[in-house]
Amino acid sequence: MRGTTGNTGEPASLASDADSAQQQVSRGLGPRSPQLPKLRRSSRWRRCRGRLRSGLESKGLRFTQGAKNDGMSSWGDLAGQTASALIGTLAGGGIAVYVARWQTARTIESQAELAASQEAAASASARRQWTQQRAAEAAQRLLERLAELYAWLPSLPDLVQDQPQLSGQARERCAEALDSVRRGMQTDLLAIGDDRVRSRYRVLVRLCFDVGWRGIGRGCRERQIRDVRGYLRYVQFTLEAVIDDGPLPDDCAAPVLERGDSAPWLPPTMPWHWQDPADGS
Repeated sequence: MRGTTGNTGEPASLASDADSAQQQVSRGLGPRSPQLPKLRRSSRWRRCRGRLRSGLESKGLRFTQGAKNDGMSSWGDLAGQTASALIGTLAGGGIAVYVARWQTARTIESQAELAASQEAAASASARRQWTQQRAAEAAQRLLERLAELYAWLPSLPDLVQDQPQLSGQARERCAEALDSVRRGMQTDLLAIGDDRVRSRYRVLVRLCFDVGWRGIGRGCRERQIRDVRGYLRYVQFTLEAVIDDGPLPDDCAAPVLERGDSAPWLPPTMPWHWQDPADGS
């Protein structure tokens, strides 16, 4: 019986133990299986790994965002500094270019003004020299005309008379010389720009015609000739000053042909050679 019972009861007790063990396992009260700790450890590891991963990811994200923010701020500062430097460089370059152009323009303008003034001065000097040369040549031709009249001046009062006191040939030559002097007043005298020279020459021509063709002062023939001769030498002295480009003789009034004084007219200033007998005065 005991053996049968034992034999027959063993399977029954095993089955009941299995059932109770299954129930304990399902309730979590039974003896632990050797595989349960591995399962539990793997699940914990997965959870820890997930938490660690999520933490690292969150920290990495924050670090990346911070790095991005720092990088953005650094790039912004660099861009601002670069823009400021570029603006300063452009402004400085623009000012330098403006100043250089202004200085260049002023230099060119100054050089142009200097060149224009030099050209004007050179032109004025050349024109003055040409005018002086032209006046000197004209004065030389007028002196030649006056020299011819001076040679035949004693026959000047005979021009108005029917019977000349001197020869008829001398009267003709004197008339030709006087006509030449009158033509010089209308030609060569115009090349001399000094009004005083022109005026003195015209007064001489008027005196010659007053004595030769109008007969003014015929009562004193010798004084007539000397008055005209003295003023003619005064005009010659004036023309010599034009040729030499020197100062003109002082102004003086022309002789009065009809007067009571018998003394001949003389200019206030006389060259030394007028007193020389070899001069022919």
